[in-house]
Amino acid sequence: MSKFVADPFTLRNKGNEIIDKSHEFDENVNKIYQTIGEMVNSNYLDPAARAIAGEIETYRDDLNKMTRVISDYGNFCITASSKVIKNQDNIISSIK
Repeated sequence: MSKFVADPFTLRNKGNEIIDKSHEFDENVNKIYQTIGEMVNSNYLDPAARAIAGEIETYRDDLNKMTRVISDYGNFCITASSKVIKNQDNIISSIK
């Protein structure tokens, strides 16, 4: 028989860390696209650079999805932590 072992405090802390990382990832993605936007809107831009900027732009939706997935996983860890604590509390209450 296998057993499930979870430290709810570690789960919550790691979940918060993951969410922080998702925000950091999102900020970096936004910086990339801000830089590309400024570059493309400059007076002179090499046609090859415009092509590269256009290619990078095609990844925006995927990067936004990645940000959401990272954040969702952090939220999952936090929710799992709460469920473990609730389960532990229910077991303790039933013993009393």
